[in-house]
Amino acid sequence: SCGDRVHMTESEVTSHLDSIAAYINADTIDILLLQEVDVSSKRSSYIDQVQYLLEKTHFNYAVYGSMWQSDIIPSGGLGKVDVGVAILSRWKLSEAERIQLPLREDQKFYEKYFYLRRCIVKAKVEEIEEWGDLYAIDVHAASFSTDDTKQKHIIKYKNVLDDLTALDLYFVTGGDLNAIPPGADSLDYCMEDQC
Repeated sequence: SCGDRVHMTESEVTSHLDSIAAYINADTIDILLLQEVDVSSKRSSYIDQVQYLLEKTHFNYAVYGSMWQSDIIPSGGLGKVDVGVAILSRWKLSEAERIQLPLREDQKFYEKYFYLRRCIVKAKVEEIEEWGDLYAIDVHAASFSTDDTKQKHIIKYKNVLDDLTALDLYFVTGGDLNAIPPGADSLDYCMEDQC
């Protein structure tokens, strides 16, 4: 965004991923929640970033939920895109679920057709005896909406967590809420603010 080109070279992508893998391997990270991960996108030289990190780190398992998948995005020469959220774990993941978040209502129909379908990814983390049923939840909420989409996303996210709490289940969660911290200047982060 706001740069002078859209696509990275393969060596740029692998160099950045190697730096991320080195950072991960410098510590014992059990579960990692990622957003804006490409698995088959022209902008990142079609490198499957989830698989790359699995091969270069101590993580054994991953689940992925696409939030923007299209054979072609015409604007800016972006091309093919498959980007989403991912959970990486040292422990087996099961019962993976992609939970659709509401679409933006402040876009024209043709913009909405090519736009992101943001989501939550939830998976059960297996083999941790002292925790019993532990879930990992990863979210990527709306960023540039000018309607109440952000609030709808936060409510849906909270409902997912409340459902687990009502069942007396443990969870670890995080993501990109695209929310303004309490007490911050109230900015409307819409298209004209992004750069």
